[in-house]
Amino acid sequence: MAEARVATWEKPGPGTWELDSSHAGASPTLIQRDLYTEAVALGMKDGFALFGAPLSHMEMRWVNGRLYRRLVPLVGGSKDLPPPPMPLLWLATRMHPAMRRAERTARTTFETKRWRSELARWEQEWKPELLATNRAFTAVDLDTLDGAGLADHLHAVHGHLRATTRLHFRLHVSDLGPLGILMIDLEDWGLRRDDSFRALVAASPATRGPAEALRRIAVAVRDAGVGPASLTSLDEVRGASPEARQLLDDYLTEHGWRLTTGYGIDDRCLIELPDAIVASIRAAASSTADDRGHERALAELRDQVPAEHRAELDDAVEDARLSYGLRDENGPLTYEWPAGLLRRAMLEAGRRLATDDVLAACDDVFELRVNEVGALLQGRPGPGLDEIAERAAVRRWEATLDPPERLGREEGPPPIAALTPYLAKVTRLVLTAVSALEADPGEAPLTGLGIGTEPYVGTARVVHDAAEALAEMEPGDVVVTPYTAPTYNSVLAMAGAIITEEGGLLCHAAVIARELGLPAVIGAHGAMAIPEGATVEVDPRAGRVRVL
Repeated sequence: MAEARVATWEKPGPGTWELDSSHAGASPTLIQRDLYTEAVALGMKDGFALFGAPLSHMEMRWVNGRLYRRLVPLVGGSKDLPPPPMPLLWLATRMHPAMRRAERTARTTFETKRWRSELARWEQEWKPELLATNRAFTAVDLDTLDGAGLADHLHAVHGHLRATTRLHFRLHVSDLGPLGILMIDLEDWGLRRDDSFRALVAASPATRGPAEALRRIAVAVRDAGVGPASLTSLDEVRGASPEARQLLDDYLTEHGWRLTTGYGIDDRCLIELPDAIVASIRAAASSTADDRGHERALAELRDQVPAEHRAELDDAVEDARLSYGLRDENGPLTYEWPAGLLRRAMLEAGRRLATDDVLAACDDVFELRVNEVGALLQGRPGPGLDEIAERAAVRRWEATLDPPERLGREEGPPPIAALTPYLAKVTRLVLTAVSALEADPGEAPLTGLGIGTEPYVGTARVVHDAAEALAEMEPGDVVVTPYTAPTYNSVLAMAGAIITEEGGLLCHAAVIARELGLPAVIGAHGAMAIPEGATVEVDPRAGRVRVL
């Protein structure tokens, strides 16, 4: 019984482990746990090795169904030792062969701007291959597959997801690098790192792409003589005109089987949320796109940079804008679409297995690993009903637990002064970029990073995840949430403003608020205490929220 279970929060290995709530919710599926444990370490190892970071990789482990992470140092990461004293660290970075190789690699990375080759590979190789493979799997008619065929398809999609998730985390090293460099440069020139925002306006077409596709659908509906505000179903969209039907079908082909309410394969995809799609089309009917602010904002920034550094600024901005676009394309193509395709195949498997009484209910398929589903589809032995029920009970219990933020001792940042020149540079870059993902702990309640120029007054919709937001929101509401992820994109397309309790300059909420032109206050401590349904003012200029 759940009442008899006792949770102990022991760290899963050497070092200090930080709770990661942004990549997974409470008690995800076994498939997601296995995937992250494997792919994060491999992907981050690829990225760190490319840049010459004094880090081996990032580990992710699960404790009572919650995700914890730690950065593993290049030397000594397998031992549970306190940080070395500065003299010893100074000596190790200059004498240890691995650290000397990392220094050489880091120097080459900065001198050749190696991240540009990653961006080029993304455009010329990885992205075209991802689009082609994702589209090919989407086009498969699962109804035509027998049990063995569905099992083969399931294994193929899962293999694709394992490879793309590894690439996802590799690219998150490459895409953060140029952004960190821009922030460091601005700080060295006497500006704030937040000023990099002005250089990045309209740098993420992937964020605005779905909103623009929805806007074109709304325009086609209006041109057919149907008021978008009156739409209540996708059938009405399709019935408006052949153009509206084609645009909607194209949109669903590209976006329908992407995870939307979360990162787990037991979360729903966009195609499973027809009411949310209709609401997004209605909201898009009144939206407008304006990229003209980019040139004005960048000109203002250049005026504040010392004249002798403006050419250097232009160079840094070019790389940062390219990497910012990659950062926002990465998740949808490397994870959300492949994971959504795995969900699609699992749903079909669950339906068949429940029909044959192998499962008690269709959704029980999400208690299984892929190899177990494949075996059951082909009539081979697998977990029985009692074992599946026990797994589900454990997951429900884990979801009720309140996890600690840290497992292990608190550790400060490494002493940069003890590092060799290029290891110091790459370490400062990593620390700057990672810190920009989080809120400033010194901010006063209901204040944070403001995005936008004009205040917005609306109804607060206090939600904990995208699924809750989709169920509760009306167009124009102010989304109040702990943080957002790309799974929120359909929600935010119809929001009037955004308030998050967590997040910083480079977090998803900051990206999408700027790209969609939504007023926002990011990292507003105490935001989740705002009463549901309250009228709030979001003042981005002041970086402040007021409950009216």
